Amino acid sequence: MDKSRVDFLRRLVASPSPSGFERPAQQVVREEIQKYTDEIRTDVHGNVIASLNAQAEMRVMLEAHCDELGFLIRYIDEQGYLYFAPIGGFDASTLPGNRVHIHTPNGVVNGVIGRKPVHSLSADERDKAPKLWDLWIDIGASNKEEALERVQIGSVGTRAAELETLHKDIIISRALDDKSGVFAVLEAVRRIHAKREQLKAGVFFVSAVQEEIGLRGARTSAYSVNPHIAIAVDVAPTTDIPGAPKTRMGEMVLNGGPILTIGAHINLRVYERLIKAAEEAGISYQVEASAGPTSTDADAIQVARGPIATGLISIPCRYLHTGSEMVSLKDVDEVAELISRFVLALDADTNLIP
Repeated sequence: MDKSRVDFLRRLVASPSPSGFERPAQQVVREEIQKYTDEIRTDVHGNVIASLNAQAEMRVMLEAHCDELGFLIRYIDEQGYLYFAPIGGFDASTLPGNRVHIHTPNGVVNGVIGRKPVHSLSADERDKAPKLWDLWIDIGASNKEEALERVQIGSVGTRAAELETLHKDIIISRALDDKSGVFAVLEAVRRIHAKREQLKAGVFFVSAVQEEIGLRGARTSAYSVNPHIAIAVDVAPTTDIPGAPKTRMGEMVLNGGPILTIGAHINLRVYERLIKAAEEAGISYQVEASAGPTSTDADAIQVARGPIATGLISIPCRYLHTGSEMVSLKDVDEVAELISRFVLALDADTNLIP
């Protein structure tokens, strides 16, 4: 993948966006997507919605969520330690020792998530994962007054981890769930724009908010756009790690190509057209069988207004909801290419009836 595109993904990841506080990342998205679309707007929820060829009879929505996990500061004790409410679903055992950034009007305040040292844990405590309410953030303050001079109640924080290359196409970072998805959708729109003369559908790009706390932005943006077809892009946990329950989750691997979901929340015609587009392009793909909810924005989009023919493409990802989420740029690039080919094959006569 071109270095300039990777640099843009790095900039997007570096822009904080905990659920409900997505403004910095959405500003980065707006600056980029306006280059490849005709119109762009941001609704009062915070969703960024951009359109290309909007007057076409067939309307397709391409969506990923820009929000990430975070911390909301809600109490500071007399010693100057910060206690927080989690924004999104953390595994508390992955947090102690993490460096964090607290985002304030005066800039970033650095901190570390603390817990009792292992030396003072009882045998029973050592065998259990810590509870979130037993953790705190240490910003090096001497007391409450000093801490409050730097951080206010209601400030939001993120892990400090940013994008790094691990090996070849493999990258690691916080917030690749789902900024790698936003990047893939934006890349798809860039490629569609380059072949605009072939485009017969109206394309609506959506960078949605508040997925991590209930699929909220996808629901409101899908109602607003009212598309015939929607493709949601997210990450999905791989099962190519030790002890992964393949019998329960199926087999998904890093560098294995886009993951295409089939199940009750997925329109069969959309799924079949995604398979066809992948095979015609020579893109390897993986299949995720989901009998019920997918736990992604696809679930909300499918029934956001009238029925919407919805598909789900996932980027294989290891170590979800940690500070070192891992994806392959090859997989991301193939997701973008698959979406662009799928969209360019649509027209007003496309059959969506299962």
